[in-house]
Formats: sequence, C-alpha cells, structure tokens
Amino acid sequence: MVRPPARPATEEKGKTMLAGLGLGAVESEFYRRFLTRPTSTAECVGDSVGLSAQEACLVAERLLSLGLLAGTAEGELRAVHPVLACHPLLERAELRLARQQKELELGRAAVDELAAEIGAERVSSPAEAEVHRGAAAAWSFLERIAATASTSVQCMAAAGAAPGVGETSDYTAISELAAFTARRGTHVQLLLLESIDILPSLVDGAHTMAAAGVEIRTVPTLAVWVFIVDDEYVATALDPADNQAGIMVVRTPGAVAAAADLFIRHWRGAAPLAAPDHQTPRDLMQKHRELIALLADEVKDEAIARRLGLSPSTARRRIKDLCREFEVSTRTQLVVRACRMGLLD
Repeated sequence: MVRPPARPATEEKGKTMLAGLGLGAVESEFYRRFLTRPTSTAECVGDSVGLSAQEACLVAERLLSLGLLAGTAEGELRAVHPVLACHPLLERAELRLARQQKELELGRAAVDELAAEIGAERVSSPAEAEVHRGAAAAWSFLERIAATASTSVQCMAAAGAAPGVGETSDYTAISELAAFTARRGTHVQLLLLESIDILPSLVDGAHTMAAAGVEIRTVPTLAVWVFIVDDEYVATALDPADNQAGIMVVRTPGAVAAAADLFIRHWRGAAPLAAPDHQTPRDLMQKHRELIALLADEVKDEAIARRLGLSPSTARRRIKDLCREFEVSTRTQLVVRACRMGLLD
C-alpha cells in the first residue's frame, strides 16, 4: 500500500476532500501537485510527495485511467482542469449514492415489514401475563422494548446486572440499549442506585445515557429490575438474585398502575445524576468510609445492611464492587488500603 507522507491535520483535510470521488489521500495530493505545474513527469511529482518511482507510476496510471491526467506530445503528463476531469467522477458518485439510498429505503421497508409481522402475531392474542425464561429470552425481550416502545419507558435498575446480561460486571450493553431507545424519541426515565459511584464504568455509562436524552436520578435502594413500557405493561426480573432467570411481563391495568405509582414515589425523592467529576481513589474511599469501618469491626453482612439501609445482597455486592475497584481480593485487604490512606485508625 502506498502511504502519504505525514501532513498537518488542517492540510490533510483539504487534500482528502476528493475521497468521495474515489481518490485516496496520495492520489489527491499527486493530482494537486500536477495542477500547480504546466507539465511534469510522474517520477518528479512522486519525488515531491515522498514516493518511489514505481509508486509514482502506479498512482499516475490510476489518475490517467480516471481522466484526471493526460499525456503530452513531449511524453510528459499534465493535469486536466478539475471541472472537466471531475465531472464524470461526480456523476458516477451521484449514481452510487442514488443506488445506496434506494437500497437503504428498501432495507428500512423490510425492517418495518418484519416488525409489523412480529407485532401482528403478538397483538392477535396478548396474554395478561408472560414468562420469558432464561438469559437469551430475557435479553430478547429487552431488545423488543427498545425497538417498540412508542411513548415512554420507566426503569428501576436494582443491584446487579439487567435481566439477560451475560457479563454481570459489564453494563455497556444495557446502557447502549437505553441510549438507543431515547434517540428513537421515546421518553426514558431511569432510576439508578447511588452506589454506582463505586465503579467509574457505571458512572461513565450513566453520563453516556444522559447525553443521549435519558433522564436519570439516583436512590439508595431498589428491590428489583422493573420496566414500565408505554403505560401498557410491566416487565420485572423473574428472580432478583439471578439475572439469568428471565423476565415476567404483566399487562393487567392494576399491575401497571401499581408499578407506575411505585416508580413515581421513588422518582420524586430521588437525586439528579451528579455532574461528571473525577473522583480520586481517596474521594471514593472517603465516601464509603462507614461501610469500610464496619468491615474493619468485622460486622456481619446482615448487620451492615441494616446499618446502611440496604438489603444483604446489595451490601455484599457493594463490598465486592469496592474490592474490584481497588484491585484487592479480600475485605481485609480493602480495610488495610483504607488504613494506609489514613481514613481509618
């Protein structure tokens, strides 16, 4: 492959504007150099852009085939005026664009047709309650929510990964799904746990969703993952302790009203997502000093949970997340780290 010499970014931008016509950076620069000379040879112009004689000949042959260069009676080369030379290239590019636009329209129509077929099958006999067992079925249903929600999605994101997510410590997939839903124009409101600040990846994901239009607030505790979709149905994790178990979907008005009421109660008392900051390890450790102090006193998980107003499983997950963030494998090592930072006696 022929590589162009390094150029300043601003200069390079101008020289690659012909990329839409099928010219690479080297070919664009080669042609530009010819435009500044009445006639020249491929070797001479190639040398000025750092090409070997063989490379220059290959580029010149390409430009000759496109009609950008022409031969002279003296055996040299000259540049054809860009308005004349590029007109056929522009026409071909417009034809390619028209074909691509047509293919895109056909593809969009096919997607709409497939979605309508699926929707017709499910609307024909909507069940008041459905159980989608297993991780694959759960994740497929979350994808369906993202693809079909028309007005609103309200979500309570409890401790642990969303239903169906394979890697429990990776929240990228669910963040992307929420952002996609918001970009479609659906009003998405998301309640997250305050403890997301333990892992920077969770905080980054939250701000990515917020940038896409997702409204986010945080609360101390949430019992289970819940999705309220278009005020028509509620989807909840089948088992709060096992995100691989599946999803339960309920369409009865009473269940939807109860879930919506629970969401709004949490939402009213929730705190807005904090602006992006750059917490130092000491800041993070200080924020969870009470938890670490309880670990230092060898308080049992159940007592820690009561003290902090958490469920035992949430308390254990928070401890696990702190250990992962500070790259320690045991609670004792976490306490030692806090002591060394001067946060504990």
